[in-house]
Amino acid sequence: MARPREFDIQEAMEAAMSTFWEYGYEATSMDDLLNAMGLTKGSLYKAFGDKHNLFLLSLQDYLDRLFEKMKQSVDSDADPLQSLNSLMGLVEDLCCKQTTPRGCFAVNTVVELSQRDEKAGEILKMHLVRVEKLLAKLIVRGQKSGVFRADLSAEHLAEALFVYIFGMLAQSRGIANQARARRLSTFAQAMLQSA
Repeated sequence: MARPREFDIQEAMEAAMSTFWEYGYEATSMDDLLNAMGLTKGSLYKAFGDKHNLFLLSLQDYLDRLFEKMKQSVDSDADPLQSLNSLMGLVEDLCCKQTTPRGCFAVNTVVELSQRDEKAGEILKMHLVRVEKLLAKLIVRGQKSGVFRADLSAEHLAEALFVYIFGMLAQSRGIANQARARRLSTFAQAMLQSA
């Protein structure tokens, strides 16, 4: 009979993600992961496979949780401006409410691996597509109610907003502060509003 696992999978995943987030994929050693997760090498391999697979699982988990938070902001029945404000508040928090300025795990991965790691690149592309669809859905709602500009398609505005948010998150690795993030967030909202 197989012995039951003696550790919490989600806690171990969060420890791995935090380690990858702090150091990056390449600089994270197996010893770093084992120490952070409190596991033996055998337990890690049995539960998660190798380092690369653990990284991909960590990245997917991070993106799924981030997307759920974004959906909660956008998918409500709230006024589109309130939904956008809520979404940009989430971005501001990601930029400025970290105890250590580590940036965004997804942005860090794009910079480090997206051109060299096909599987990580695919995960990131799928995330980009679903986020842009979510943003377009919000923008269509705002265009229908007359609060968002309608001179450009919702898809083009969603692409621009995604790039803008990506830029905000990219600077969060040390140069962002709360006042700057608020200004950028306010400007993003102003760009979408109808004249």
